[in-house]
Amino acid sequence: MSKQKITLLDLGGVVFQSTGVSNEKIDWQVITQLNQKYGHDLNIREDKFPDFMAEYNAMTRQVLTGKEFLKEVFDTLEINTELIEIVGAQSDIVIVSDHYREAIKYISKRYDFDSWAIKQIYSFDYKMAKANPMFFQKLLNDLPEYKLEDMIFIDDSPHKIESAAKHGIKGIQYHDNEQIKKALKIT
Repeated sequence: MSKQKITLLDLGGVVFQSTGVSNEKIDWQVITQLNQKYGHDLNIREDKFPDFMAEYNAMTRQVLTGKEFLKEVFDTLEINTELIEIVGAQSDIVIVSDHYREAIKYISKRYDFDSWAIKQIYSFDYKMAKANPMFFQKLLNDLPEYKLEDMIFIDDSPHKIESAAKHGIKGIQYHDNEQIKKALKIT
């Protein structure tokens, strides 16, 4: 079995998985609607988060601070520690995510990303989302110590995997942990 040297690991939909459960403060239908409106801007512009929060609060008739909102959101998600252990046992992990800056500030501390990822690369760092193939060109430039053939990108979006493939990065579309074990030939 050849050991992969580095795994580029997405957060939303891979490391963090929705339980699909809303609660009294979190309405996933409203979040989905607002993500369609603000999603790209939130990924690359931190000045849009207050607008997102103001609209979320208005639509849900609440007065949540950004920190309260993020705590409640991540309380409705599950972290896929099994996947982190599976991947981390055979490779270094680099987080590659389109999450917005405010979410990352909150969750990177809560889930101690530095304890399991050697590096974190975000859309707001590059001012472009992963769907843009130039994102992966910049990523390769920032990881010169790794060989292209030793990289695997795990994401739940086929479009982002296609984007990475344009620069020769092999991708696996995430469905579940068993499928990843099989794809990585882990028993």
